[in-house]
Amino acid sequence: MIRSVLSLQAAAGLGGELEAFYADQRILERARAFPGCRAAELLRSVDDSPATHLVIADWDSAADYRNWVDDPWRASLSEGLFALLDKNDDEPLVGGVFELVELLSQN
Repeated sequence: MIRSVLSLQAAAGLGGELEAFYADQRILERARAFPGCRAAELLRSVDDSPATHLVIADWDSAADYRNWVDDPWRASLSEGLFALLDKNDDEPLVGGVFELVELLSQN
């Protein structure tokens, strides 16, 4: 299993709109239905972190995540999403991909 982590910085005052965009477009539901996706979540920062939001998803493989990144439907959302972010238009919107090394959970 691998985990993708996408750090987003909403433009000033647009955090709620970013969350509404994810909900209205059903982005997490679409990701979850995508082959190889095990789970997807959107998190909001509660401190002064440079990132206002994180999108975290678990995938069967890095190739599955790459297929999601390359999906034409996902690309079609870029303009609407970029309008809500504090970023340059030439910056790609691709998260880091991490492999699970150790997991400690409470039973």
